[in-house]
Amino acid sequence: MKHEGRSNSIILSRAALHSVLLALIVALLAGQAVYAEGSSDSAGSVPPASGDPVECRTGVMVLPVGDESADDPDIKAEAAAIYSLDMDRQVYGRNETARLEPYSTTKLLTCYLALENLDPDEVVTVSENAVQTYANGTTIWLKAGEKIRVIDLIYGAMLESGNDAAYALGEAVSGSEDAFADLMNETAAGWGCTDTHFVNANGWKDADHYTTAADLAVISAKCLSNDRLREISLTKKYTAPATNLSGERKMKNYFLHVLDDCDDITGGKSGTWSEEDCAIAASFDTHGIRGVLVELGDTEDGRPEDVTRLKGLAVQVTPGFAVPAPDASVCTAWVRHGAKTRLDLKADEVTYVYPAGNEASEITVVADPDRLEAPVKRGESAGRLLIYADDKLIAERQLTAAEDIEEGWLPSYIYISNGAAVIILKVLGAAALILIMIRTVTPRRRKIT
Repeated sequence: MKHEGRSNSIILSRAALHSVLLALIVALLAGQAVYAEGSSDSAGSVPPASGDPVECRTGVMVLPVGDESADDPDIKAEAAAIYSLDMDRQVYGRNETARLEPYSTTKLLTCYLALENLDPDEVVTVSENAVQTYANGTTIWLKAGEKIRVIDLIYGAMLESGNDAAYALGEAVSGSEDAFADLMNETAAGWGCTDTHFVNANGWKDADHYTTAADLAVISAKCLSNDRLREISLTKKYTAPATNLSGERKMKNYFLHVLDDCDDITGGKSGTWSEEDCAIAASFDTHGIRGVLVELGDTEDGRPEDVTRLKGLAVQVTPGFAVPAPDASVCTAWVRHGAKTRLDLKADEVTYVYPAGNEASEITVVADPDRLEAPVKRGESAGRLLIYADDKLIAERQLTAAEDIEEGWLPSYIYISNGAAVIILKVLGAAALILIMIRTVTPRRRKIT
């Protein structure tokens, strides 16, 4: 019985030892991933953080940004609004429901309706009404009876802000100024603009011709969704061919002329009644934010600076997410033949994403790491990152290594890091020593006959 007890003791000791060794090795291999700190920077103005990092649909940490309660900027405009094209709603307003004159920003809707209802190459005949006198108003000097293409009238209305060109377009679409005004009002009402009323196609001052900053932002967003109109609004110069009553008309873009900085402006139209009474509607794309800004009751000197300030404010107030959150790891990747065989990968830069519902669950981040082999240098390209919002591809970025990885020892070819190899050797050595000690202190069993 005594011999049998010693034998069981030895068996239990060996089984326990094997369990300990297996647990050590499994824990060691499971914990090989190495997390390194780093950051992704975005040039220019950065939206303020508005909460703690949260997980997007695919588990990557993203940081909420944008604060709609940000301080009101010091602008000269009597009324202003910023409309988010991504979220399809207003994100800022100042006196935005006051009814004011839109002036030549009206021509955005006129030209939009012309493009929607007429063949741009259609030739129309200019009426006597279209060439009426506009005291101190801008024209392209049309003549009654002149035959001119619709597209040339559109360029004339958008670039030179020709009141005669806009009038001629309205007549071409609806037959008369009154009928065209009815179409304008019907269209605006259909877009939800209930504080707007038009009586002419060009924005000539009239007590019954008015809008609000909030309404004009929506109208401008709808009009500038027309790619051709948006392109025309940014054309610096245009030459309209000669007609039956006129030679070539060389046109320059007044809208671009009134702006200090046009780099991130994607379309728009200005309006001026006097130096102290101006308007502007402009679409922009800055730091990933697509929006429309409107200023009514502004000054000629203050208008360009106000545009710059409102673009900056859009970055501050528009709610969205920094993807990924600063310092967040996007994924980890295996590194073959590395001193460390698991490596954190990060995005090469932050992408600001503005899903329509402003929910992190509407953002998908898909990592596609390369097959990596040591040596790897920090910042080295390590794959690509696809960022989606509302199931639409927003950006493609590079994945980069978060730290240097040197070449490892022979076991690293089968993805065992140097550190793991050392510990495994130590554990195996300790196990061998324990087995030797057990055999040494355990007496040999005598043979029973």
